[in-house]
Amino acid sequence: MFENCKTIVDVFYQAWERFPDKVYLKYFEDGVWKGVTFGQFREMMESLSAALRSIGIRKSDKVAIISDNRWQWLVADMAVLCLGAADVPRGSDSTSQEINYILNHSESHHAFVENPEQADKVLAYIKQPLDLRTIILFTGRTEDIKEAIPQGVRVFTFDEMIEKGRAGLAADPAGFGDPRKSVDAGDLATLIYTSGTTGQPKGVMLLHKNIMHNVRTLPEVLPITPEERWLSILPVWHIFERTVEYVIMSNCCLMAYSKPTANHLLPALEAICPTYMASVPRVWESLYTGILKKTRSESKFRYLLLRVFVWIGSLFYASKNMVTGMKPRFRRLFILFRALEVLFGAVFMALLFVPDLLGSLLVFRKIHKKTGGCLKLPVSGGGALPGHVDRFFASVKIDIFEGYGLTETSPVIAVRTLDSRMPSTVGRPLPGVEVRICDDEGKPLANQHDKGIVFCRGQLVMSGYYKDEEKTRAVLSSDGWFNTGDLGRLTVTGELQLRGRAKDTIVLTGGENIEPEPIEAKLLENEMIHQCMVYGQDKKRLSVMIVPDQENLTAWAGANKIGFSDIGDLCSNDKVLDEYKRIVDSKISTHNGFKSFEKIFCVLLLAEAFKLGEEMTLSLKLKRNVIADKYKNQMELKCYTSYKS
Repeated sequence: MFENCKTIVDVFYQAWERFPDKVYLKYFEDGVWKGVTFGQFREMMESLSAALRSIGIRKSDKVAIISDNRWQWLVADMAVLCLGAADVPRGSDSTSQEINYILNHSESHHAFVENPEQADKVLAYIKQPLDLRTIILFTGRTEDIKEAIPQGVRVFTFDEMIEKGRAGLAADPAGFGDPRKSVDAGDLATLIYTSGTTGQPKGVMLLHKNIMHNVRTLPEVLPITPEERWLSILPVWHIFERTVEYVIMSNCCLMAYSKPTANHLLPALEAICPTYMASVPRVWESLYTGILKKTRSESKFRYLLLRVFVWIGSLFYASKNMVTGMKPRFRRLFILFRALEVLFGAVFMALLFVPDLLGSLLVFRKIHKKTGGCLKLPVSGGGALPGHVDRFFASVKIDIFEGYGLTETSPVIAVRTLDSRMPSTVGRPLPGVEVRICDDEGKPLANQHDKGIVFCRGQLVMSGYYKDEEKTRAVLSSDGWFNTGDLGRLTVTGELQLRGRAKDTIVLTGGENIEPEPIEAKLLENEMIHQCMVYGQDKKRLSVMIVPDQENLTAWAGANKIGFSDIGDLCSNDKVLDEYKRIVDSKISTHNGFKSFEKIFCVLLLAEAFKLGEEMTLSLKLKRNVIADKYKNQMELKCYTSYKS
């Protein structure tokens, strides 16, 4: 299918040639779902591309797109790529300062923006008016822009640009030519600025051939046909969602746009009945907590029934994994031990078959309906899927295909597949991707099943960081090996298991090295905890900052007759603190596999949640240094008081 496809532009034209009249995109507007066929998309894409060329955009230019998900985003993206130019995407939650830095650093002289509000952000921090030449509004009117528009900056609406292009093509039909002949595999397709946990964002340069690696290989490991229906809920400016959309395009599937919030997502699931959905862990976490809360509020009996059948389902799932060999191993079993394991697993499966079937019929079927009833392959990426969430959905017979990658790797390095759905791993590397586990100096470990830093190599790896050779050399070797900065190890059957971030490692004064993410993941299994961060670099002992789940905490306080005026009162209440210490001690214990030096000695409760863009990156990673600095004094005082007592 992909023999003649070297670029993303090739991919679209191949899809259009196969199914010109098939509905490609669906979006909800004015109370109804509307559709765009491949043929209609092509007409708009070429018209917009012609208009962009008429205002001076040429091959290798950079064009910013500041917007959240909408069908016009993809039209703009493809129109830019057709010119051999590259787009520079960013979400609408970016600050004016971030946008200013990105526009100037990338030398983007033209910008698509979602609405007048985003145009105001762009205009608010222009250093030199001549640096910006054009703003194009996806929605809204030019007169609604509040900031002064400098002389020399032109503002158009999306519809105006489409009409401008149509008029140009009507006057000179042959002038547009065939974009496939002018765009090469080695051309820059996009410049994506990573949020980063420290310092200024880095511009990741992804070529057409980098992204095309995922476009080619993902359909090889995941069964995708033109009949599939995809629901798009992730930010399209994020490389995970964007690459998925190119995969959808390449396989001529249907894609519908929605949002991850329950009031948008649930109706969309019911209307579209998707078979595939790309998601991030927080979508599944929200669905998990939502199911538990709703069931508990409706009936204590139904909640107990759910818990019982989930427990049975988890035992059945574990037994099945024993039989099929889907259990992560880091050393090989003797044949006799393996035979005994299969025997025990088979016995437990037989004993649990009927109870598990009852759970599917009485309880789990209702959960399936919440996802549209047709979901057969949900893919989760962009962060680690919490183990308890993974186990819950596996127990209710919804297998989540967790994947792993970075912006720098276009992005998917590895993913679970139908042949390898091993829990606690992110699956095997994609075809054409090499993965090895190395020490701090980048040398491969003698035993690849030991924990080390994950390195990868393949055509999917970026060409480098824009205007930053020093940072590029720091992560990308001359022979093409990329340092992901993630800790991991390989199972004996080749799956990759992640173990945290190398730079997040906490070193205590006693020399003990501790990975905070497994501790945090274990704590987040408790419904009373909304967010948490382990603290202790250069300290004698570990501490933790916890943001309570307000709904569950207030319910617990009411049940225990604790009076309060707000969440701040509860966070400072001694009985509440004692309860959280009890939760922490029960979770982080040697019984649960933690070492004695990983014990938490101090708990600080925070009334205010970590905010996106401030204490968390846009990809939901904790800015550990920012959080540590912000709460340092409170943490030190709390720890001093705790140790003294």
